[in-house]
Amino acid sequence: MFGVWLGKPQRAIAMSYPRKACSHFVILAVLWHLSFSASSIVAATDEVGLYRIFEKSIENSKAYKNKFKDAELICKYTSPSSKETEFAGFFDGDGQGGGDSKNGNVWKLRFMPDEIGEWKYTWSWSDGTPGGSGTFECVSTGAGTGILRAYKENPHWFAYNGTDPVWIKSYYETGHGSIAQPFDWVTANVYQPLIDRGYNHLQVNWLLSLCCFGQYYLDGPAPSTQDLALYEEGKASSTMRLNVWQMIERHLGWLNDRNVGVHMFLGFEGRKNDGPSWEKLSEEEKDFYVRYVVARVAPFANVAGWNFVWEDPGHRESHELGLARRLEKYDVFNHLRTYQDEHPRDNEYQRPEYTFAAIENHFIAAPEKPLDRLYRKTAWTHHQACLVGYVPGKPVYMSEGNALWRRYWHERTGATQDDLRQAAWGCATAASSFCWNGHAKEYELAVRGPEGMPFHGDDNPFTKSAQYIDILAKTMAEEIAFHRMTPQDHLLTQHDPFRVWCLAEPGKQYLVFSTAGEPFTLNLTASSYANNIWLNAKTGEQEPVDEVKVSEEELATEAVDERRVGTKAIQFTPPDRETDWVLIVRGK
Repeated sequence: MFGVWLGKPQRAIAMSYPRKACSHFVILAVLWHLSFSASSIVAATDEVGLYRIFEKSIENSKAYKNKFKDAELICKYTSPSSKETEFAGFFDGDGQGGGDSKNGNVWKLRFMPDEIGEWKYTWSWSDGTPGGSGTFECVSTGAGTGILRAYKENPHWFAYNGTDPVWIKSYYETGHGSIAQPFDWVTANVYQPLIDRGYNHLQVNWLLSLCCFGQYYLDGPAPSTQDLALYEEGKASSTMRLNVWQMIERHLGWLNDRNVGVHMFLGFEGRKNDGPSWEKLSEEEKDFYVRYVVARVAPFANVAGWNFVWEDPGHRESHELGLARRLEKYDVFNHLRTYQDEHPRDNEYQRPEYTFAAIENHFIAAPEKPLDRLYRKTAWTHHQACLVGYVPGKPVYMSEGNALWRRYWHERTGATQDDLRQAAWGCATAASSFCWNGHAKEYELAVRGPEGMPFHGDDNPFTKSAQYIDILAKTMAEEIAFHRMTPQDHLLTQHDPFRVWCLAEPGKQYLVFSTAGEPFTLNLTASSYANNIWLNAKTGEQEPVDEVKVSEEELATEAVDERRVGTKAIQFTPPDRETDWVLIVRGK
């Protein structure tokens, strides 16, 4: 019998032979079919959860010079509504992480169904080897959340499938080599504590695995290997490391089962970190590499952003733009695509190949590096970077905010935990998402202790920052309808624009962040605003604010900024100047 892989990665279910007795003719026909070297047994009622993974192993024992590319496996999937989708399968050695370009006879089909009901599929081989067909049932039981996309109603924000808005609570998990540490230890000590704190998104370095394998959690069990390069430089189509792929997919699959989005930070380019270089691949090799990655990875709904690598200009056909075009062509599931722009003031996100912005906060203060570097720890450069990085329809994700990373950036910029908290609110009030990091040191990692993850006891000073992020996330989830709000700094007057920022749905709800209790004036439209609060951004404590009534007769008919016509200026003074305060004003 042959293994059929369903639902979760790493789960093999052996399917039984048909119950009805076979005639000698049928037996001979089956033997004739097997003589063509491709075979599998298909169950009639395989079940897969909505937005989960259908996976099927197919054996092909033909001799090929290079099994990765000499025989292409193509499958056509037909949905319950009769929509047809073609998507490639891939060679997977022995199906268990072993094999190479000449050894192994297992190919796999992998797919993510997005409709409830019976799906049909047929597969074929490019060399004429006989294919086959089957069905599976997509069910609501165990359904996933779907693919992260721009929210159709207000694309400043992200939403599952573009329709179900979600506040992204994201952490930068930096263990390049941790995928080779015992899997159960990593899930229990790294991933589960993040999930328990409400994190639904991770930026990672191991998807894809190209470099820096000595960076693993030193206070955990030793990795089984540090030889984790996904392929040999320049030879993607003949040297794919199937054991490394198995490690990657085990981690990705575990997080997918728990609806945790994964953004690839290092992406497809290893050169910047002494790994296999994209430039060393021929055009044919680049095409193979992208198609193979898409065939294996795209069916995971939690792929929350294809990315080339860190800090690119965005326009290069030979590099990040060419990759985005290939991904647009081959990824039938249409996951988000981006490049990370170090200088978002002059970005390329208007290009249709990019569907969201992944940014850093450089060259916001000044175009010269010596002067700009002085301001990279400041919250206002994060806020402004998010504003200028936004192209209508494409949400912004602060992938590398210099005040938000204890690891790498704090020691270079002198940023404090106050800077981190303020930068997080700076991104949020620009209607942007962000990741942060509480690990210490650039080249070493720990889970526990003063330099480890800030989720394991109070000996890590950055547990304070973890609490600050919790307060922000809870505010967005419970105090406001964030997905209806947009940046509205123009509604503020009589304030320091480097310290006070506004997110609002005018007339309905307003959120103003005030650094160190800076007073400000907020211009409100006509309504009665009740249930208003001051929120202490350090502690989460709340203080009530009196009801504010604005009548139609009080509205301005002229204003320096025409966007404030039809509003009334109301002065607000935070409770003190000792901490950061958040004003939330709600209309009836």
